[in-house]
Amino acid sequence: MVRSVVTGAAGFLGGAVAHELRRRGDEVIGLDVRRAPGVTLADVTTSGSWEKALEGADLLVHAAAVGMGGVGELAPVRAGRATPPSGITTAQMRKVLLGGTATVLDAAQRAGVRRVVHLSCVSALGDDAPHVADESAPVGLTGEPRADAIAAAEQTVSAAAAHGAPVTVLRIADAYGPRAGRWTLWPVLLMRAGRFVLVDGGRGMLSPVHVDDVVSAVMAVAAAPGEAVTGQVLHVTGPGTATVAEFFGRYAAMAQVRAPRSVPARLCEVVDAVDRLPSRQSASAGGRPGLLRGIGAALMANVDPRVRVDLGPLTIQDVTRRGTVSGDRIAALVGWRGEVDLDEGMRRTGSWLRDRGLLGVPEPARRG
Repeated sequence: MVRSVVTGAAGFLGGAVAHELRRRGDEVIGLDVRRAPGVTLADVTTSGSWEKALEGADLLVHAAAVGMGGVGELAPVRAGRATPPSGITTAQMRKVLLGGTATVLDAAQRAGVRRVVHLSCVSALGDDAPHVADESAPVGLTGEPRADAIAAAEQTVSAAAAHGAPVTVLRIADAYGPRAGRWTLWPVLLMRAGRFVLVDGGRGMLSPVHVDDVVSAVMAVAAAPGEAVTGQVLHVTGPGTATVAEFFGRYAAMAQVRAPRSVPARLCEVVDAVDRLPSRQSASAGGRPGLLRGIGAALMANVDPRVRVDLGPLTIQDVTRRGTVSGDRIAALVGWRGEVDLDEGMRRTGSWLRDRGLLGVPEPARRG
């Protein structure tokens, strides 16, 4: 029997991968800091007893992450009120995404794990990637904490691969579907509260990939000959692309609410910068944060608070990209391509949302 270990097994992608591994008959050990059925509590950012789970493992899928906008980070969404910012700090992101990856790779090497698949994200490419970015596109610092932590984790994996670790990076595109927080549940809840907006008319481009395709890509890479995939960075994307307006318009239609309004990118950038400033209580004696907050408040004075800029865990960079990603390399190396197109993916996603009572209801009252 194949023995597999999945970190982040209580999360969106980790949970989906663990479920599929069990379905195919593997002995699966799921690790996470959050409780969930079939999950062993473990903090993979520090060495501990959890490392024993890696001994004799044939496959390790490293999906542990924070700051990714998962369901576990979902803040209350109310009409007329700004969504509270995530409580995840930059230090926590670096601890999990970078430090946790280094700890897991080190433990896997000492335990002799035969195959390691590290799940990353296209955010690592930043906002100046080519029109159709393949895996040769440069990855560097962007100034956005989450993207930079993801990129740094990839560099850690690449360094381990250069020293013989049997590891492959799967750089996941815009993953949506059942249990997806960032690209599904957050936007739907924000739309129902009348808070979600499009930036610059939603002209940005997305590379949607349904969670079922992500899982099948992991399975394909895990089954491929080691010499074909070890040390590789592979993009995982769906069979098509979509504009931001088209993608989120599908959710609006499902939820029976009007399409999100458009807000200029410049206004979004100002609001985002103001929201990142320290509170008045922590402002310096010089009062600069307070002054900037005052400017931000003035700019927002004539904006209806019910439609105030609110992207949830998404960044302006996420929704204003002008390019998409190519999945040609994974197709060439292991013969995998995404099969779930946007029509089918949204049908599956809609069924899940409807089963949880999030669709088929009137738009909520817009009271604060």
